[in-house]
Formats: sequence, structure tokens, C-alpha cells
Amino acid sequence: MDRLSRVPIFVAVARHGSFAEAARRLGMTGSAISKQIQRLETDLGTRLFHRTTRQLSLTDEGSFLFERSAPLIDGIEEVGEILAGRKVRPEGSLRLSAPIALAQRILKEPLTAFAGKYPLVSLHVELSDRLVDLVGEGFDLAVRIGHLEDSSLVARRLSDVPMVLVGAPILLAEYGVPTSPNTLSSIPFIHYGSERGSQKLQFHKEGQDPIQIPTEARLSTNNDQIMVSFACAGEGLIVLPRFMVESELDQGRLREVLPDFRPFPERKLYAVFPHGRHLPLKTRVLIDFLIEELGH
Repeated sequence: MDRLSRVPIFVAVARHGSFAEAARRLGMTGSAISKQIQRLETDLGTRLFHRTTRQLSLTDEGSFLFERSAPLIDGIEEVGEILAGRKVRPEGSLRLSAPIALAQRILKEPLTAFAGKYPLVSLHVELSDRLVDLVGEGFDLAVRIGHLEDSSLVARRLSDVPMVLVGAPILLAEYGVPTSPNTLSSIPFIHYGSERGSQKLQFHKEGQDPIQIPTEARLSTNNDQIMVSFACAGEGLIVLPRFMVESELDQGRLREVLPDFRPFPERKLYAVFPHGRHLPLKTRVLIDFLIEELGH
């Protein structure tokens, strides 16, 4: 086996973080995988992995090799799948990244239905509120709320994400129910993801230009569930996707404020994937499935 033949083995180990898992997926033994990695390191004259009894991680040189070789290996595998005729049915490993609350409240039922409908697809769903590096971390697809910032990614809109301004009855009883966005400046807010006490929020009413309102917050967090807890206790108003506060609204723990106005800009739900790559059938089918399910 030459150096080039060892690179796909290296990519599999780096992607799965384990000799054993790479061996299982490649149909090799763990000792054979280890031997090929050692020979590749000898060929290249550098160490590719930090090895301990509990953890395997890439060195800087290993990360450099993975970032440049993984897309090439993926492309070769995709061409092989097409030439072998596998494009006629979805199959193979599919890695998806999604925010925690979104997956728990919106995606779990569609993904469960997808898994049942396409048993040949090995779906791995990893939940995280951080923006994962799709290529570097080996994800086929990510589902995100907002707008696309990374120009190296392509997005397909899955659905709209209605945003709402809500507060607890106890807070509204103390400060009064706002009648226009201009009255929001006198009411405390709970801000998402920023430790700044002051933030400017925009609200839009159909047929009118967006209104920018300065808001003040004593509390802030990067976790939506903490925001909801603070809000239910009457600590401030919050702006979140409606699906994140649906049960609290139904139970009367929170009330929608200024329902004729919408937080601006409006959010969308996107499926994002690396630019310039041929999308395997399994990925395209999942995207189409989510569009169909979430559109309802």
C-alpha cells in the first residue's frame, strides 16, 4: 500500500476520532489501521495524531492534512457512488449538525420519520449551539436559524421561523402592556448572547418601515431555556422563535407583546452544506424531506 492509499485511512480515523471505529467502517482490523497510520507518518516525516489511552486528536500537521485531503476523498467517493449506481437509492453514512432546542422541538419527529423511511441511511445527529466547521469536522449538512454568513457554504431554505416578543404577566402588570415599540425602552429585557446591557432591536409592522428601539438588560445568556426561565420569573422581555416559547404561551406563563409588530429582520430555517460539492442523494433526499415536513 502506497502513501496515497493510506490517506483515505487517515481521513477515516480523523473523522471518527478512533482507530476502532475507522476499522469497523473500512472493514479492517484496528492493528492494520494503526500500522498504516504509522507508515503514513513515517512517509511524511511528521506526527499526525496525539495519542493517549483515552483520546486521539490531530496534531497541527494532521489538521492541515485533513482539511486538504478530506474534500478530495469525499469527492472521489461520491464519483464512485454515482458510477456504481448507488445514486438510485439513498444509503450510507450521513452526519447532521443542528442546534439543541431546534432539534428537540422541531426536528426530532421529521428526523425520526426520515430514519424509518430510509433504513439504508446511517444517520448521525449531533446537537450543538455552536457553528460547527462542516468540512473540518466531517458533517454533510447543518440546520441553522438566521442568515448565511459563511460564503463557502450553500443554503436551502427549509421554512420560515416566526419570532415573537414575550413577557410574563407579572412583568406586564408592573410596567404596563406596551402599546407601541416606543414604549419598550422603559421595560427591562433579557438579551441573547451578549453581555452588553444596551442593545438596539428592530420591529416591523406590515406597511411600515422597521423601527429601531434601544433596550436595556440586567440579564443575558446564550441559552434559550435560561432566557425562558428568566422571562417566566418576570425578569424581562425576550425575543425568541415562537416554537421555543409555544408551551409557555399556551400555559399562560408568558404573553405575546405587540403581536402586530414582528422582530426584524425575519429569521429563516436553512439547510447548509459546503459550496461546490456534488450533493450525494442521501443528503438531497434529507433536505427535500425536511422541506416537505416543515412546510406543513
